[in-house]
Amino acid sequence: MNLKQNNMIKKIIYASICIFILSSCGSTKVLPTTGEVKKSSETVGVLVLNAKGYGTSQSEALDHAKEQAFTNLFFRGVSNTSYAKAMIGNEEESKKAHKRFFKEFFKNKGFNKFISNTDITKAYNKKTKSIECNISININSLRSNLEENGVISGFKF
Repeated sequence: MNLKQNNMIKKIIYASICIFILSSCGSTKVLPTTGEVKKSSETVGVLVLNAKGYGTSQSEALDHAKEQAFTNLFFRGVSNTSYAKAMIGNEEESKKAHKRFFKEFFKNKGFNKFISNTDITKAYNKKTKSIECNISININSLRSNLEENGVISGFKF
């Protein structure tokens, strides 16, 4: 075997390995965390947030919008509301310390217990794969639940 053939075999093996690795990486879908959440309205005990979500279907995009509303409320805060400062704070530390709570809350859609209403404000767009909606969150029961689970202390607010 000459040097040229040897290099060609190496390139083919390398390309095959790269294709295998890249094709196996695509099995997990991660939607972006966005700051596309803003106040719609706020009354005693209820915060209505307008959130944008992305997904390959309307239901997936709607769930993503709900997740984004809570993610921003918990870890970033929502400007022009009583929750301009994050309810929880450090996302990485909190998710590490309260793994079971956040798994139930986000992966198992436990957030739905605190949503009293969802109104779609911009229909699902197949081109951008996005949706916008107003999400009514029962803030009092959410805060109580966070306290009961030790995620926040009762004195934080």
